[in-house]
Amino acid sequence: MSLRYIAASLGLSVTTVSRALAGYSDVAEETRRRIKAEAERIGYVPNATARRLQKGRTDTIGVVAPTGVDAVADAHLFAVFTSAWARLSELDRDLVLLPSVSGGDGSETESRTFRRAVEERRVDGLLLLRTRSDDRRIPFLCEARIPFVVFGAEHADRPDVTSIGIDDRAASDEILARLAGFGHRRVAMVVPEGDFAFAQSRANAFALRAPSYSVELLSAPAVFCEDGGRAVTARLLADERHPTAIVYFANRMALGGLRAISDSVLVPGRHVSVVSFGDNANLVYASPPVTAVRAPIDEMVRHAVDVLIGEIEGRPIEAIRRWPVTLVRRQSDGPVIARPN
Repeated sequence: MSLRYIAASLGLSVTTVSRALAGYSDVAEETRRRIKAEAERIGYVPNATARRLQKGRTDTIGVVAPTGVDAVADAHLFAVFTSAWARLSELDRDLVLLPSVSGGDGSETESRTFRRAVEERRVDGLLLLRTRSDDRRIPFLCEARIPFVVFGAEHADRPDVTSIGIDDRAASDEILARLAGFGHRRVAMVVPEGDFAFAQSRANAFALRAPSYSVELLSAPAVFCEDGGRAVTARLLADERHPTAIVYFANRMALGGLRAISDSVLVPGRHVSVVSFGDNANLVYASPPVTAVRAPIDEMVRHAVDVLIGEIEGRPIEAIRRWPVTLVRRQSDGPVIARPN
């Protein structure tokens, strides 16, 4: 059944019926009531495409994230996707995943899909994940004047950009206090290669707070995956002055590091303490279970979506930019114990 059928049955114009069903205030309340009752009686379903054209919006949000097999296996990215999808479904909006191969480094591999979606306004706004410290997508989006929110990273040099992430300084304080309390004085940070903004923020926070705990920091870049964590950990352990504790800036790397320690003569949690940024079920069931920084990802993502929708609809919501975390204490860290000969 169409708008024309409703209009004819009530003796009204198609324009009046259309505006009443769209919620415009210039239609009398009694007329609106009659139109809605007739629409319900005949089972009228509005044409979604027509409604979106009328509003000048697509009712679709893009999530810009790395793609490929590794991305699909990334528990953190998957949690962000599912939380965003759930919140948008509640708001009667759609989600589209936009691949961004280069991660914003401006190379030729920068996804055409992402740029086309922005330039052709195929989405109303964007959630931007895994940004780089000097991410060229940010000025591109600002120039395009499309609403966007950076999720999971801080861009202190761009106060005009809404970014939502964890409180890295508070997290580093909690980790360093725990490790220093166990007697650790030589601590390695396993940092993802690629100048990721979230990793830079964490490294800066650790460097700032480490002197307060009399901790010597080592920075060990690694490929952002389990194999990367395993390879760099093996290299760290080969040094006679190896760190007594290792903090991994991503849970995937922590799992690889745990494997490298287990493959050596050392025992994780005894000779080498392990702490992970990011928690998931894999860490709970690892051997030993891994002490980890847990962030309220679902709450953060839902808030990011609400902030973005507010920007799109011209009703700004004050963003909570830095979220508190919890250090979940398990069996992968403890007092310093001398390594076996």
